[in-house]
Amino acid sequence: MLDLHIRHAIGHIALEDFGYREIIQWIKGLSSKGIAPKSIHNMHGLLSAAMNTAERLQYITRNPCRGVPLPALDRVDDGARFLTPEEFFLLLDGMNRNYTVFVQFLVMTGTRFGEATALQAADIDLTSRVPTARINKAWKRDGQSGYYLGPTKTGAGKRTIGINASLANLLRPLLSVRTGTDLVFTTATGGRIGHKPFWQHHWVPAVQAAQTNGLTKSPRIHDLRHTHASWLIQDGAMPLFAISRRLGHASVRTTEQIYGHLMPQALQDGADATERSIQGFIHPSGCELMCPFSK
Repeated sequence: MLDLHIRHAIGHIALEDFGYREIIQWIKGLSSKGIAPKSIHNMHGLLSAAMNTAERLQYITRNPCRGVPLPALDRVDDGARFLTPEEFFLLLDGMNRNYTVFVQFLVMTGTRFGEATALQAADIDLTSRVPTARINKAWKRDGQSGYYLGPTKTGAGKRTIGINASLANLLRPLLSVRTGTDLVFTTATGGRIGHKPFWQHHWVPAVQAAQTNGLTKSPRIHDLRHTHASWLIQDGAMPLFAISRRLGHASVRTTEQIYGHLMPQALQDGADATERSIQGFIHPSGCELMCPFSK
């Protein structure tokens, strides 16, 4: 963020000359480039943290980032795409064979990309009565364009999730040749799976192949997480709280905001409430409300 969007844009401004007007112009410039509101919030947060330090060191009297209006954040569910099992298998058919187990793990666990690619052999237990995966780390960027294993996105992200039998069978061949801190999922050369190269060289071609075979959606990698949640919700057997814990959300409210509209009972309750409200309804003309196609 510093290299791409801060240093070259405002890095030349002396600290004592840096104020509200300069920040507003910077934010407007980011928006004009099509930078997502969430990314702008993150950049502003980084800049504000630096200004807080400058204030504590008494280089400035007040953090100029305070009170600056930021672009409205999109709803957390904006752009979410949910795949049916049939649509997912179209995608899977076009995926590079080296990564089919990986994408199946994503859709069957709902883990984030950075969590799944950080899994080590010791984190998975296929011998217990219910096979499990321990999610306790994720890939993080360091200050030199590198990566290291750090904590999960939130405290709630540290969790243990159950693995279904079909997924356990897929994982056994991988784990037979991996132990301890060995990464479970790797590139063909045994390295870390990076998000950008995976998206560019494997995900996009798989989506394009699926679209050739009838897929009408353009899913992102993160949509496998959305898809997993939607399958659990549509099944109706798992309470929302348990789904929230499985996904590693900080609160059930987050889960409800993203997926609440998919809850089968909520859909049925809405339909039933509407039906009750129109029973016996009399139109001003004196006629009962009825289907326009009925005679």
